[in-house]
Amino acid sequence: MKHIVLTGGANGIGRAIVEHYVDKVELYVIDSNDQAGRALEDKFSSPHLHFFYGDLAEKSSLDSFIRFVLDKTEVIDGIIHNAAINHGGLLSKASLEEFMEVMQVNVGTGYYLTQQLMKSFSDSASIILMSSTRNRQSMADNESYSSSKGALLSLTHALANSLRGKARVNTISPGWIETGEYQIEESQSQLTKEDAAQHLVKRVGRPKDIVQMVDYLLDEKKSGFITGQEFVIDGGMSKQMIYHGEHGWTYKSQID
Repeated sequence: MKHIVLTGGANGIGRAIVEHYVDKVELYVIDSNDQAGRALEDKFSSPHLHFFYGDLAEKSSLDSFIRFVLDKTEVIDGIIHNAAINHGGLLSKASLEEFMEVMQVNVGTGYYLTQQLMKSFSDSASIILMSSTRNRQSMADNESYSSSKGALLSLTHALANSLRGKARVNTISPGWIETGEYQIEESQSQLTKEDAAQHLVKRVGRPKDIVQMVDYLLDEKKSGFITGQEFVIDGGMSKQMIYHGEHGWTYKSQID
Protein backbone atom coordinates (compact mmCIF):
# COMPACT_ATOMS: atom_id res chain seq x y z
CA MET A 1 0.00 0.00 0.00
CA LYS A 2 1.05 3.57 -0.66
CA HIS A 3 1.37 5.98 2.25
CA ILE A 4 -0.37 9.29 1.57
CA VAL A 5 -0.53 12.44 3.71
CA LEU A 6 -3.63 14.62 3.32
CA THR A 7 -4.50 17.99 4.83
CA GLY A 8 -8.12 19.02 5.23
CA GLY A 9 -9.80 15.64 4.86
CA ALA A 10 -12.89 16.01 7.04
CA ASN A 11 -15.18 17.88 4.63
CA GLY A 12 -15.61 18.76 0.97
CA ILE A 13 -13.06 17.67 -1.62
CA GLY A 14 -10.79 16.34 1.11
CA ARG A 15 -13.55 14.09 2.42
CA ALA A 16 -14.18 12.82 -1.11
CA ILE A 17 -10.48 11.95 -1.34
CA VAL A 18 -10.68 10.08 1.96
CA GLU A 19 -13.73 8.11 0.89
CA HIS A 20 -12.08 7.21 -2.43
CA TYR A 21 -8.82 6.01 -0.91
CA VAL A 22 -9.94 4.40 2.33
CA ASP A 23 -8.57 0.82 2.41
CA LYS A 24 -6.65 1.47 -0.85
CA VAL A 25 -3.77 3.34 0.81
CA GLU A 26 -2.47 4.14 4.27
CA LEU A 27 -3.96 7.61 4.67
CA TYR A 28 -2.68 10.13 7.23
CA VAL A 29 -5.08 13.04 7.58
CA ILE A 30 -4.89 16.29 9.51
CA ASP A 31 -7.97 18.45 10.04
CA SER A 32 -9.22 20.86 12.68
CA ASN A 33 -12.80 19.59 12.50
CA ASP A 34 -12.88 16.90 15.15
CA GLN A 35 -16.59 16.13 14.75
CA ALA A 36 -16.45 15.65 10.98
CA GLY A 37 -13.27 13.63 11.10
CA ARG A 38 -14.53 11.27 13.78
CA ALA A 39 -17.74 10.78 11.82
CA LEU A 40 -15.63 9.55 8.89
CA GLU A 41 -13.60 7.30 11.16
CA ASP A 42 -16.80 5.80 12.55
CA LYS A 43 -18.27 5.39 9.07
CA PHE A 44 -15.37 3.31 7.74
CA SER A 45 -13.67 1.88 10.84
CA SER A 46 -10.60 1.30 8.69
CA PRO A 47 -7.18 0.40 10.13
CA HIS A 48 -5.70 2.27 7.16
CA LEU A 49 -7.30 5.63 7.98
CA HIS A 50 -5.32 7.69 10.48
CA PHE A 51 -6.84 11.01 11.59
CA PHE A 52 -5.02 13.71 13.54
CA TYR A 53 -6.86 16.74 14.85
CA GLY A 54 -4.94 19.99 14.90
CA ASP A 55 -4.76 23.64 13.88
CA LEU A 56 -2.77 24.04 10.66
CA ALA A 57 -2.04 27.65 11.60
CA GLU A 58 0.05 26.43 14.54
CA LYS A 59 3.57 25.11 13.89
CA SER A 60 3.41 23.03 17.06
CA SER A 61 0.35 21.26 15.70
CA LEU A 62 2.08 20.54 12.39
CA ASP A 63 5.12 19.21 14.25
CA SER A 64 2.89 16.89 16.27
CA PHE A 65 1.23 15.67 13.08
CA ILE A 66 4.59 15.01 11.46
CA ARG A 67 5.62 12.91 14.47
CA PHE A 68 2.25 11.15 14.28
CA VAL A 69 2.93 10.20 10.65
CA LEU A 70 6.57 9.17 11.10
CA ASP A 71 5.70 7.02 14.10
CA LYS A 72 3.53 4.96 11.76
CA THR A 73 5.57 4.85 8.55
CA GLU A 74 9.11 5.36 7.27
CA VAL A 75 8.01 5.95 3.68
CA ILE A 76 5.83 8.68 2.19
CA ASP A 77 4.50 8.18 -1.34
CA GLY A 78 2.43 11.35 -1.60
CA ILE A 79 1.33 14.60 0.00
CA ILE A 80 -2.00 16.20 -0.90
CA HIS A 81 -2.27 19.69 0.54
CA ASN A 82 -5.98 20.40 0.32
CA ALA A 83 -6.72 22.38 3.50
CA ALA A 84 -7.64 26.05 3.08
CA ILE A 85 -9.22 28.92 4.98
CA ASN A 86 -10.47 32.36 3.92
CA HIS A 87 -10.52 35.54 6.00
CA GLY A 88 -11.78 37.86 3.26
CA GLY A 89 -9.95 41.09 2.53
CA LEU A 90 -10.25 44.84 2.23
CA LEU A 91 -14.01 45.21 2.45
CA SER A 92 -14.37 43.01 5.51
CA LYS A 93 -11.32 44.77 6.98
CA ALA A 94 -9.29 41.60 7.39
CA SER A 95 -6.30 42.35 9.61
CA LEU A 96 -2.70 41.67 8.66
CA GLU A 97 -2.73 38.84 11.16
CA GLU A 98 -5.78 37.29 9.51
CA PHE A 99 -4.25 37.70 6.05
CA MET A 100 -1.03 36.02 7.18
CA GLU A 101 -2.95 33.19 8.86
CA VAL A 102 -4.51 32.36 5.48
CA MET A 103 -1.05 32.34 3.89
CA GLN A 104 0.24 30.12 6.69
CA VAL A 105 -2.52 27.53 6.35
CA ASN A 106 -3.05 27.61 2.59
CA VAL A 107 0.59 27.93 1.48
CA GLY A 108 3.01 27.52 4.38
CA THR A 109 1.60 24.16 5.42
CA GLY A 110 2.35 22.66 2.01
CA TYR A 111 5.93 23.93 2.16
CA TYR A 112 6.56 22.84 5.73
CA LEU A 113 5.18 19.32 5.35
CA THR A 114 7.25 18.85 2.21
CA GLN A 115 10.37 20.14 3.94
CA GLN A 116 9.94 17.94 7.00
CA LEU A 117 8.89 14.75 5.20
CA MET A 118 11.12 14.83 2.13
CA LYS A 119 13.72 12.53 3.67
CA SER A 120 11.03 9.85 3.77
CA PHE A 121 9.86 10.21 0.15
CA SER A 122 9.74 7.08 -1.95
CA ASP A 123 11.27 7.05 -5.43
CA SER A 124 7.85 7.72 -6.97
CA ALA A 125 6.65 10.38 -4.55
CA SER A 126 4.03 12.85 -5.76
CA ILE A 127 3.05 16.16 -4.15
CA ILE A 128 -0.29 17.75 -5.04
CA LEU A 129 -1.12 21.30 -4.00
CA MET A 130 -4.80 22.26 -4.22
CA SER A 131 -5.14 25.76 -5.65
CA SER A 132 -8.26 27.26 -7.22
CA THR A 133 -9.34 29.15 -10.32
CA ARG A 134 -9.40 32.10 -7.90
CA ASN A 135 -5.67 32.22 -8.58
CA ARG A 136 -6.52 33.95 -11.87
CA GLN A 137 -10.06 35.27 -11.30
CA SER A 138 -11.45 36.99 -8.28
CA MET A 139 -14.23 38.99 -6.70
CA ALA A 140 -14.41 41.78 -4.17
CA ASP A 141 -13.23 41.07 -0.61
CA ASN A 142 -11.27 37.95 -1.52
CA GLU A 143 -7.68 39.16 -1.18
CA SER A 144 -6.48 36.67 1.42
CA TYR A 145 -7.78 33.57 -0.35
CA SER A 146 -6.89 34.61 -3.91
CA SER A 147 -3.38 35.64 -2.88
CA SER A 148 -2.77 32.29 -1.21
CA LYS A 149 -4.05 30.30 -4.17
CA GLY A 150 -1.86 32.29 -6.54
CA ALA A 151 1.16 31.69 -4.31
CA LEU A 152 0.60 27.94 -4.59
CA LEU A 153 1.33 28.11 -8.32
CA SER A 154 4.75 29.62 -7.66
CA LEU A 155 5.39 27.18 -4.84
CA THR A 156 4.60 24.33 -7.22
CA HIS A 157 7.26 25.10 -9.82
CA ALA A 158 9.79 26.08 -7.14
CA LEU A 159 9.35 22.79 -5.29
CA ALA A 160 9.40 20.86 -8.57
CA ASN A 161 12.86 22.28 -9.28
CA SER A 162 14.21 21.71 -5.77
CA LEU A 163 12.87 18.15 -5.69
CA ARG A 164 13.97 17.17 -9.19
CA GLY A 165 14.59 13.45 -9.32
CA LYS A 166 13.14 13.10 -5.83
CA ALA A 167 9.43 13.92 -6.18
CA ARG A 168 6.97 15.29 -8.71
CA VAL A 169 5.03 18.41 -7.69
CA ASN A 170 1.82 19.59 -9.36
CA THR A 171 -1.18 21.81 -8.71
CA ILE A 172 -4.88 21.13 -9.17
CA SER A 173 -7.06 24.24 -9.56
CA PRO A 174 -10.75 23.41 -9.15
CA GLY A 175 -13.51 25.71 -10.31
CA TRP A 176 -17.08 25.41 -9.04
CA ILE A 177 -17.29 22.04 -7.30
CA GLU A 178 -20.55 21.23 -5.50
CA THR A 179 -19.50 19.52 -2.25
CA GLY A 180 -22.78 19.47 -0.29
CA GLU A 181 -22.94 15.69 -0.04
CA TYR A 182 -19.40 15.62 1.35
CA GLN A 183 -20.03 17.84 4.38
CA ILE A 184 -20.58 16.70 7.96
CA GLU A 185 -24.13 17.97 7.59
CA GLU A 186 -24.91 16.65 4.14
CA SER A 187 -26.90 18.93 1.88
CA GLN A 188 -27.73 19.18 -1.78
CA SER A 189 -27.73 22.60 -3.38
CA GLN A 190 -30.61 23.36 -5.69
CA LEU A 191 -28.57 23.87 -8.83
CA THR A 192 -30.35 25.63 -11.67
CA LYS A 193 -30.13 25.27 -15.42
CA GLU A 194 -28.36 28.62 -15.40
CA ASP A 195 -25.72 27.23 -13.03
CA ALA A 196 -25.06 24.43 -15.49
CA ALA A 197 -25.12 26.73 -18.51
CA GLN A 198 -22.24 28.81 -17.13
CA HIS A 199 -19.95 25.84 -17.78
CA LEU A 200 -18.84 24.78 -21.24
CA VAL A 201 -19.55 21.16 -20.27
CA LYS A 202 -23.07 22.18 -19.16
CA ARG A 203 -22.82 21.03 -15.55
CA VAL A 204 -21.36 22.07 -12.21
CA GLY A 205 -18.29 20.16 -11.02
CA ARG A 206 -18.41 17.18 -8.69
CA PRO A 207 -15.80 16.12 -6.10
CA LYS A 208 -15.06 12.99 -8.13
CA ASP A 209 -13.84 15.25 -10.96
CA ILE A 210 -11.04 16.34 -8.64
CA VAL A 211 -10.47 12.91 -7.13
CA GLN A 212 -9.88 11.45 -10.59
CA MET A 213 -7.10 13.97 -11.22
CA VAL A 214 -5.60 13.24 -7.81
CA ASP A 215 -5.62 9.57 -8.73
CA TYR A 216 -3.84 10.34 -12.00
CA LEU A 217 -1.15 12.51 -10.43
CA LEU A 218 -0.39 10.00 -7.67
CA ASP A 219 0.14 7.25 -10.25
CA GLU A 220 3.77 7.19 -11.38
CA LYS A 221 2.92 4.98 -14.37
CA LYS A 222 0.39 7.51 -15.69
CA SER A 223 1.95 10.84 -14.75
CA GLY A 224 5.62 10.07 -14.19
CA PHE A 225 6.70 12.62 -16.84
CA ILE A 226 4.64 15.46 -15.37
CA THR A 227 5.91 17.91 -12.77
CA GLY A 228 5.69 21.62 -12.03
CA GLN A 229 2.32 21.88 -13.77
CA GLU A 230 -1.16 23.21 -13.04
CA PHE A 231 -4.33 21.30 -13.94
CA VAL A 232 -7.44 23.48 -14.14
CA ILE A 233 -10.66 21.52 -13.59
CA ASP A 234 -13.51 23.97 -14.02
CA GLY A 235 -15.70 22.71 -16.85
CA GLY A 236 -14.24 25.41 -19.08
CA MET A 237 -15.78 28.21 -17.03
CA SER A 238 -12.60 30.30 -16.89
CA LYS A 239 -12.22 30.17 -20.68
CA GLN A 240 -15.32 32.21 -21.46
CA MET A 241 -15.38 35.84 -22.55
CA ILE A 242 -18.31 37.49 -20.78
CA TYR A 243 -19.86 40.70 -22.07
CA HIS A 244 -23.03 42.41 -20.93
CA GLY A 245 -25.89 41.69 -23.31
CA GLU A 246 -24.30 38.71 -25.07
CA HIS A 247 -25.44 35.09 -24.82
CA GLY A 248 -27.95 35.99 -22.12
CA TRP A 249 -25.37 37.51 -19.73
CA THR A 250 -26.54 40.61 -17.87
CA TYR A 251 -24.37 42.80 -15.66
CA LYS A 252 -26.02 44.13 -12.52
CA SER A 253 -23.84 46.51 -10.51
CA GLN A 254 -23.71 46.10 -6.74
CA ILE A 255 -21.30 48.99 -6.36
CA ASP A 256 -22.37 52.64 -6.23
